[in-house]
Amino acid sequence: MITLRWATLLLVLGSLAGCAQKQQELFVVLPNPDGTSGAITVSEGQNSVVLDRPYAAEEVKGDQLKPTTSDSTQVQQVFGDALAAQPVLPAHFRLYFLKDSDVLTSQSQQQYKNVFEDIKGRPVYQVEVIGYTDTLGQQSYNQQLSLKRAGSLRDELVHDGLKPDSITIAGRGELDPAVPTGPQVAEPRNRRVEITVR
Repeated sequence: MITLRWATLLLVLGSLAGCAQKQQELFVVLPNPDGTSGAITVSEGQNSVVLDRPYAAEEVKGDQLKPTTSDSTQVQQVFGDALAAQPVLPAHFRLYFLKDSDVLTSQSQQQYKNVFEDIKGRPVYQVEVIGYTDTLGQQSYNQQLSLKRAGSLRDELVHDGLKPDSITIAGRGELDPAVPTGPQVAEPRNRRVEITVR
């Protein structure tokens, strides 16, 4: 039995060398981009072992668990083709706006570079931009402002070289606040766009 915990990438190599031999498997935990890892449990018969650090590895030969070592070089040699064939995982970003405006805050202007670099680093991409507001003002005005924020970000991405037909936008106004508030509350964390890149 193998149990995966979130953000863990598990690699398994199985091979049959002939009818007389049992299957051989290699399990390796790869690090996340930030260097952390999740954990997996590898079980065979009555024996099990938890692999809970980057490059922790275990072999299953026949009905035996055998500890082994692994590193980034070995992973590339054994699993390089499989890793290259993996799709790029979706990414999610949140950028914030000045009050009653479609202008990004200075901090979000800096973070915009990370968004753009992520998108440009993908061989193909689809970008979804959804705008939001706080609860100040009328609901109809907030709906328009949220769409204007999403459109402003789309225009910036297109200006910087992205394909317009790969970007969809929507405005949600004051619906789905990041920080729930009552009506007519100025909450900077609700004045945002949510960007999902696939």
